[in-house]
Amino acid sequence: MTRTTLHAWAILAVVSAGAVAADAPKGAVHSLGATERSYEVLVPPGDPSELRDLPLVVYLHGAGDPQLDRAKTDYWPVLAGRKCLLALPRSGSKKMWPAGSEQYVVDVIADVRTRYSVDGRRIILLGVSGGGQVALFLADHLPASFRAVIVVGANPVVVRGSRAEWFYPNRKVLKSCPYFVVNHITEGSALMYWRQVRAKLARAGASISILPVTGKATHYQPPPKELGGWLDEVLAGKHPKPLADRQGQAVAKMFAKAVAALPGALSAAKPAGGRRIVKAAGPWELAVRPPPSFERSGREDQTDSTGRAMTQIRLAHEKWPIYLRCDGRATKKPMADVLAAEQEATRLRGLLHQVYKTGRLTVGKRTWEYRIGSITYPDRRRGWVSALFIHAATPAGRNPR
Repeated sequence: MTRTTLHAWAILAVVSAGAVAADAPKGAVHSLGATERSYEVLVPPGDPSELRDLPLVVYLHGAGDPQLDRAKTDYWPVLAGRKCLLALPRSGSKKMWPAGSEQYVVDVIADVRTRYSVDGRRIILLGVSGGGQVALFLADHLPASFRAVIVVGANPVVVRGSRAEWFYPNRKVLKSCPYFVVNHITEGSALMYWRQVRAKLARAGASISILPVTGKATHYQPPPKELGGWLDEVLAGKHPKPLADRQGQAVAKMFAKAVAALPGALSAAKPAGGRRIVKAAGPWELAVRPPPSFERSGREDQTDSTGRAMTQIRLAHEKWPIYLRCDGRATKKPMADVLAAEQEATRLRGLLHQVYKTGRLTVGKRTWEYRIGSITYPDRRRGWVSALFIHAATPAGRNPR
């Protein structure tokens, strides 16, 4: 199906877009000529004569049980309070939205616009699971036709028939169509992929908010509290800034006490007394001995698969649930540039990279510039894993870097 074919609805439906049914009901079922091509519309409360130029939200249900009653219970109060129409088409399939059903959704929107007064500049797609993939497909193939897209429990992959394509929206969509993504915390890979999308498209002007949620693991999720404020901005014609990541906030809270205590613990460290670790670039002296509350794992005495000495030193703290990884490294670039490049590479991989504190420490006769942060990533066996890290840099020998 071509973009041109799908776009026809945006032209044909304008003719009667301003028409309002004289006795618009609070809710009604309409048909496009067949039972499987029927849809329901919910109308916000108010005098029908005053319900003009309304925003339209099209709810595309997930596979299996469409759970339309739950959508009405959970999402309708949020939308009714903002004077939105809610259209609820059915896929006609108990499993998925079959390939080609995009045209059916387009036909539903066109039909709604002949029956109710719809503001064509404020049409929002809300899709759950497979319905979310349909929403992504439509927004991509009909640029400038939708105000925003809300995706619940769906990977950023568009599956249509036997084809699966990585979600990468039409450039015309990015600066005018914000995305609001809700995924359960157990959908680790989906969240990671969405963060990849956000990191890669941010510079192109994309507004992508990602809300990880907890509770019962299911694709369907009720609207998070952040959705209301986000909708207010969207309906007002704004391009909202991405919302704070809930998961990132939880990780930061978990590590807050450790982050506050680490600088003091490190400043109490003593010179290592000549202990050396060997790296391919040459010998390096371990300049500080860890504080007594850290236990060294001994990995620095092992060798890698090529026979070279390993310079990773893992320090396990007796109290904090963290590991500190120290790497000896020689570089011609300032460490600040090296770390900035590493942070960007981590973000582009879709991992949560957070920096909590930076500063300087004087230990022994050396001054170290340090950075304390964490990396959070999905693990198939352990779920989400968060590791606190410390990067510390100081000139070594004659190397001014």
